[in-house]
Formats: sequence, C-alpha cells, structure tokens
Amino acid sequence: MSFSRQFRVYEEKFNHSLRSGHGLWENRSSVILREEKEDGFVSYGEIAPTPGFSDCDLERYIHEATAWVCGEVSANSPLFLSALSCLSCGIWEEERAFEKTPVFSAVLKIDGECEDHRAGTIKRKIGLGPIHQEIDAVLGWISGLSDLCRVRLDANESLDLGSLRLWIDALEGESKLEFIEQPLPREQLDEMIRISTEASICFALDESVLSWGGPAALKEKGWQGYYVLKPSLMKDWKETIRFIRSEPDKSLVSTVFESPFGYEAVCRCAGLSNVVAGLDRSLFKGKTKEFIEHHELPLIPHSVEVARLEELWNTL
Repeated sequence: MSFSRQFRVYEEKFNHSLRSGHGLWENRSSVILREEKEDGFVSYGEIAPTPGFSDCDLERYIHEATAWVCGEVSANSPLFLSALSCLSCGIWEEERAFEKTPVFSAVLKIDGECEDHRAGTIKRKIGLGPIHQEIDAVLGWISGLSDLCRVRLDANESLDLGSLRLWIDALEGESKLEFIEQPLPREQLDEMIRISTEASICFALDESVLSWGGPAALKEKGWQGYYVLKPSLMKDWKETIRFIRSEPDKSLVSTVFESPFGYEAVCRCAGLSNVVAGLDRSLFKGKTKEFIEHHELPLIPHSVEVARLEELWNTL
C-alpha cells in the first residue's frame, strides 16, 4: 500500500537541437512519478512525451499525475500507464535480476559536432535532405570511418519505397553498416517485412513497435529483424522485459532522452540485451542534474542507486 505519492515536472534543454524525420527537438519536458510504500520502499516512473511517438500535451499528463497523487481512478493515457508500470515492474528492487552488466551504447552523430570515431557503433539520422546528395554525403562519411566502426542509419519513417531502394543499392556490400532503422512509415509494415527478406542489408523497426502493439505482435506478423525498444513508451514494462530476455540478440534498448530517473530504469533493461544499446546521453552532458555515471562508457546499470536518485529528487 502506498504511503505517499508525488510528482514533479522535469525540464531540460538539449546541448544541441536534435533533427530527425519528425522535425526539430530542442528540449525534454516530462513528468516524474515517485511512490513510497509503507515499508519505505521508493520507486519512480516517468511520463516521457516524445515527438513522432506520442501526444506531447504536457498539461494532460500533469492532470493525470495530479489525479494519481490524490488516489483518483481515471482513464489513463498509454504514457501514464507506462510510468505506473515502471513503478511496479521490479526494476527498482531486483538487484539479482538486473545485474551490473556493462552496457555498450551507440554514439549519436550530432550535425556540426567534431568527431573522431575509431571504434564502436555510431547512429546517424537520414531522410533529412535531397536523396542523392544525402546518399553521397553518408557514403563519404562511412568511408572515412575506421573498419572497427559499425553504423546505424535512422530514417524515422522519412523514406518511401523508391528512396529506400536507392539506399539499399548504395549500401550493398557495405561491411560497416549494421542496419537501417525504420525507413518506411509504420503503416507500411507488410512492405517492410517483404523488403527485409529480399534485401542484402539488415533493418530495425522502431516507431512500428509502438504503433503495432509491441514487439511480440511484430514477431507474430513475421518480423525477423531488430526491434528498437523504448521502455519509457511501452505500456507494460514487465512485458517489455520479458521480450528482451526472450530475444536478447534482436532487442535494442533505446532512450527517448528521459530524465536521470527514467534513464536509470532504461539502462537496467539494457543490461538484459546482447545488442549494443541506443543510450547516448551526450545531449545532456555537463548539465547540473546529470550523474557522471550516465555519461561513461560502458554504462553500468545500478551505478546510480535509488538513494542517489532521492537526493536529486529533493533538489527539484
């Protein structure tokens, strides 16, 4: 039984604007839930509105959080249900289930930033400009990378069948490419499944995971590629954790740039996967509310314990 419920609005500006097929994103606004049980056990959940994935009406989520604090029962949004699920999924208490296994993450390439990538996995957004110019630019960039690098290209649903075929032809035989992420709109799942079985390169689904009801539903429809899983957007954390454990070689755990509270929970999920995660947090590096451990590579889940999150909570 709950002893107390609280929430806080958490806002932080990115160090650099993030440009994708869903537009320009400059800051993170979210609602953090805190629940304390009668025995003193504390857990957190985060409502993390994300452009292109969810409704971003913050006032709606504040209203839901206010009702929750007062113990009222109402029809809740999927993001609110996700936050509630995080509170009770066990991720804040099961130390043995979420061990301090090192988690490696892809680095997000930010336009205009100087870079010196010698090894590891790099993610770059595509579908942002004229197709032929962009292909030439990306191929030139890839050719300059070390052979120890692996590349993920994320289109955020911005391609059509014609432009996707151009990318497939251009990347044929490119050993540094790991996959193209969500190239087609989520409504074109059948085409995406067909293309993935015919093409010589690999693909990952992201936006489709949420819109089609979760990774298990995609697997049932025949998807055999990678699944980009954003626990903060999934309604049921326990179900998401079960899927990661069942498909550790295809489950890529990804951030939606949560606050340190939600990010720590996502890192703990990533420790269950064998795939390099998508947890680059450089957009917040140097901010006063950040934990140093969340900016180290590899990441170590549980390096930021609930007691330290409590200290941060008390400063908000």
